[in-house]
Amino acid sequence: DRYGFKKASHYVTVEQYNAWNANYTVHIERRAKKWQTLMRSYGLNTSPGAVRFPPKSDKIKRYVRKGIPPDYRGNAWFWYAGGPGKLAREPGLYGDLLEKVEQGGLGDTDREHIERDLNRTFPDNVRFKPDPSDINANSTRNRMTKDPETPIVQALRRVLQAFAVHNPQIGYCQSLNFIAGLLLLFLNEDEEKAFILLEIVTSLHLPGTHGVALEGANIDIGVLMSCIKDSLPAVWSQLDDQGGMGGVGGGSGPLRLPTVSLATTAWFMSLFVGTLPIECVLRVWDCLFFEGSKTLFRVALSIFKAAEPQILALGDPMEVFQLVQSFPRGMLDANGLMDTCFRRRGGYGSVSQGMIEDRRA
Repeated sequence: DRYGFKKASHYVTVEQYNAWNANYTVHIERRAKKWQTLMRSYGLNTSPGAVRFPPKSDKIKRYVRKGIPPDYRGNAWFWYAGGPGKLAREPGLYGDLLEKVEQGGLGDTDREHIERDLNRTFPDNVRFKPDPSDINANSTRNRMTKDPETPIVQALRRVLQAFAVHNPQIGYCQSLNFIAGLLLLFLNEDEEKAFILLEIVTSLHLPGTHGVALEGANIDIGVLMSCIKDSLPAVWSQLDDQGGMGGVGGGSGPLRLPTVSLATTAWFMSLFVGTLPIECVLRVWDCLFFEGSKTLFRVALSIFKAAEPQILALGDPMEVFQLVQSFPRGMLDANGLMDTCFRRRGGYGSVSQGMIEDRRA
């Protein structure tokens, strides 16, 4: 596809992808022209490498919700997430952390886990896998040597190592490789910017989610389940195989998360990478970095709403679990998903950051 990922998956055929992409390409081209006009109206550089963007406003929010053009995407994420300010407050931090890594500051366990996951990160993306000609040249020279690494894989190693040294309470956690990898892909392998955005995600948007106990992840899944109970009661009655929410959503007693919550933990931990098709993931990230973590809850609710007819048709909790795992992987229609997210009537536009923070507490 346009980002170097394979078009087809177990859940989407090439024919389905091409049929959807024909219309979506027109959408992307139209939005790119609108963004260029917008940037010019603010006196900003409109070239693909632009690093400054219009200040946040309701108008810009509407533009972001309809998708940031691929050429601007990574730098726009950085800009709207508050990256420049964080970079200015901590100049040289990333370089210092790499020096610490060089001097043995990284624990063996984190180092091993990072190495293990490097080659599992987007193996079907052309930027992450070595050029076949390099492999052939390499294997004829010495069959015992490892495949050569692409520059983006080397960058990913450094970002994850620096992050682990800087955040000992997290270290390295599986799924950070996918977040950092996608950031590098859209930031033209700017490691420092990718590192800063990874910091922002794990501290601001998903506090505690990637910690050793995954406490933040469990809290957020509890919040999601309480939102489902409120807004999709019929779906909730199908999901609730543990006898109620307990302390969430006005009940009392201990919190008992339904079995299906295990399937949704990865949604938050990897920011929907590997859950939704890549174009949907990018559209989710556009809004996440502009609007905050309420976006993730709106998206999760929209997935359950889209799957509602199929969930209600099932009787067995295990079948529901498998459906919730597989259903979002076939959701190609990025515009349709975002529309449900932000509609107030019949959608989830009323799910506010304040409400999420209240329920997290």
